[in-house]
Amino acid sequence: MEVHHHPKVEKKNFKEYFLEFIMIFLAVALGFFSENIREYFNDKAEIKSSMRSLIGDLRADVNMFNETIAINKLTDRRIDTLITLLKLDRSNTSHIYFLARYITANNNIYTPDNKTFDQMKNSDVLKLIESRAISDSISDYYQSLQFFNSQSALQRQKVVDIQLVNSLLFDGYVFQQMFPKVAGSRTVDIAHPANNPPLLSNDFTAVNKVMIAYHYLYGTTEINSKAAEKNKQHALRLIDLLKEEYHFK
Repeated sequence: MEVHHHPKVEKKNFKEYFLEFIMIFLAVALGFFSENIREYFNDKAEIKSSMRSLIGDLRADVNMFNETIAINKLTDRRIDTLITLLKLDRSNTSHIYFLARYITANNNIYTPDNKTFDQMKNSDVLKLIESRAISDSISDYYQSLQFFNSQSALQRQKVVDIQLVNSLLFDGYVFQQMFPKVAGSRTVDIAHPANNPPLLSNDFTAVNKVMIAYHYLYGTTEINSKAAEKNKQHALRLIDLLKEEYHFK
């Protein structure tokens, strides 16, 4: 009968166990730290990409505010002339028709571009921004746009109010002939009607309703232009802040 002897297994001492533990610990720790470093640099790259895109949106906003201010200034000058003519001298009806139709056709309303900011919120990029001053400045800017947007909505309503009362004074067929047959640029090229077409009424109440409607549009565009200028300066400061913080040229 054969007898099997188990081989002797050399026992490890404490020092060897400890060294194995250290090796395993270091491997896990290095893996953890390398993953954190990789995430850190990925976050940095994502933040910088978002900031570059945000600056693009802000520059588009600045252009939009400039255009809003320019259009509103022209609108207000023409409203002032229209109200003066309706009150003091209705003999040049061709110009009155032109002003009345031009103002509503070219009262363009623009809205700021929130695309990048919304993406940053939805992807939690805003939470990755280390500088509290930067994150607060970005949030403050987009919060401040609420007043401009509400004024723009009010401005749209004032144009609708004018359209509802213009039928008291103006012949729709004449308006149709004044309108361009082919759309051009953002500015609608309204033509002066020929031969001084008559106003539909010289009744004081009818004329006053039209003047009042244009007056309220005038007041709204004045306020909206001030809001646009304020937001434009805010956008320019934020652009400079982001360029300095993230070293953009």
